[in-house]
Amino acid sequence: MLAAILLQNGAVPLHSAAAVSIIRCHNTGPWLLLDKMRTDWHYGSLLVGFLAALLTLTTLSLQFTSTVLLSQVGIASLPVAASVSQTYYSADIEGPSYISQREASPSFLKTTPVRYPAFAEWTFNATGTTSQDGEFAPNSTTGVRDTGTVIRAFLPFKEDDERRSLIEYHGYATAVDTRVVCMRPKLTNVFFNSGEGYRVTGLADIKKEPLGLLRKPNDEGSTNYSMEFDCGFSVLSRILPQKMWPVSLCELSQMNSRQGIHSVMEPEGKEELGESYLLINATRTETVTDLDDSDVWVSMTLEDSYSFDGGSGDEEEEDEKESMTIQFTLCMTAFEAQEMEIDATRPVSFPPEPTILWDTSTASYDIRDVQRQLGAGISRGSTTDRGIFDLAPRSWKRPNRSEFLSADTSAFSTTDGLDAIGLDDMYRSELNAAQYSVLAYIATYTADPSLALQAYFTTLCALCYYDRIIMFDKAAPSSRISLVQVTRPLSWTAFIIVAGVAVLHLLLVLLVIFIFCRSGSLSRIENAWPCISQLLGPTTEGWIRDADMVDDETVKSWLKDRGMHETLVRVENVQNRVQLVEKDKVL
Repeated sequence: MLAAILLQNGAVPLHSAAAVSIIRCHNTGPWLLLDKMRTDWHYGSLLVGFLAALLTLTTLSLQFTSTVLLSQVGIASLPVAASVSQTYYSADIEGPSYISQREASPSFLKTTPVRYPAFAEWTFNATGTTSQDGEFAPNSTTGVRDTGTVIRAFLPFKEDDERRSLIEYHGYATAVDTRVVCMRPKLTNVFFNSGEGYRVTGLADIKKEPLGLLRKPNDEGSTNYSMEFDCGFSVLSRILPQKMWPVSLCELSQMNSRQGIHSVMEPEGKEELGESYLLINATRTETVTDLDDSDVWVSMTLEDSYSFDGGSGDEEEEDEKESMTIQFTLCMTAFEAQEMEIDATRPVSFPPEPTILWDTSTASYDIRDVQRQLGAGISRGSTTDRGIFDLAPRSWKRPNRSEFLSADTSAFSTTDGLDAIGLDDMYRSELNAAQYSVLAYIATYTADPSLALQAYFTTLCALCYYDRIIMFDKAAPSSRISLVQVTRPLSWTAFIIVAGVAVLHLLLVLLVIFIFCRSGSLSRIENAWPCISQLLGPTTEGWIRDADMVDDETVKSWLKDRGMHETLVRVENVQNRVQLVEKDKVL
């Protein structure tokens, strides 16, 4: 159609007239017109040349459509919802798994965590709501560090990939109240002895009552709430990596009347008191440099009470007494577990689950990613930045509770992991190095022992949960939304470019059709004989019969010899005969 418009409304060089005329019958693309036309066109040819150039450009561009579109195709994640009729979330209390493991007391104190699975978390201050069921807000006052009520739910997904792709879960899970309160203790009858390793003994009580403290006198009504301790500890023999304190953990014994905090999950009037612990930071007095001067620690310098005679009976041979500077803080915990229906959500973009890595440059474990996930930094950080789930608020109270918490399968999968604490000494050389790094580094870095103990106990509960998850035989329906990897466009840029070029090409084609309908009536598209017949006319009659056995270059040479090489022609209707006629050149 462009060739027809050019021959009828424009003009072409005489030596190209045959080629342009044939294009009307056999078209291989608009670029052929550009090859047959010259820059000194007739003014009527300018529009055709412009359209031919644009159509050539758009046609060529559309050849690379698939390449352009595929350039922005990649792997992306799409949320896909699913309902599962059976999600195994716990052990049946009457099932073989629970019965076979009931007497087992697993110790995870020597286990290196190979993963730190994402959990769901609700904190009292994160929702901005008022207390509905006795929850406690975080508190940092003189002599007290309180994490506040923090509920963490472990999700029943034993496959790592399944959990890591999850963004929503609605169903049963095991939630744990992880509140920890640490405070400055009141110590009496404190003695340091090195006879069987470094040990410190004495009595501990609290100076300031934390929120939610409960006291239960013994059967005789005694109000002596002092707690006994006999703790092994280690000291700095050299500078520890990252200057971590050589903290030790010791469970307190309450043989008389009892005191402690309780979980918000406990029904009113049936509260069970959580365990209490001492955190100890000890250094030889002669090597003391700096100590934590916060108000939750009490410092004491103690001289070794152990005497060694060596069998000679000569007191002058007695070893020189060692002197230790020891810091103490008393921590109460409310760790209690409960199986419940939860709603856990997180955004589609989140950090991956952390792993604990060995840093060869410092010869220590790098726990910064773990610390961030556990919310044990200077600031807790948002759940999005930590890569964990938001746990929707609900009533945390137990609708009913067994007379003994040990008969509850919630503890079987989580807080059973804490049972081994206190059975043996707990300091650097006695604990798993990776676990100890979490406890010691967070205590050192934040100067908040409550966060350190909360992070450490959460790690132990997670180890227990994912160790026993394969034993779960109690199931319930659940729904979830997971991210599925699919191939899809990563951007709309390529699509917009291709669509724009395609629309432009279509508009150009429509414009050519419109112009042809108005100005191309003398041409018969895709008909060969009219294309040949219309080459006859006054400008070709004198030489066209001699062109039967020569090439185009010879014809062009003939026209130059005749002075017709710059002659422009087009087809016109002359006396009811369509033929080539000469046209004046107008620039």
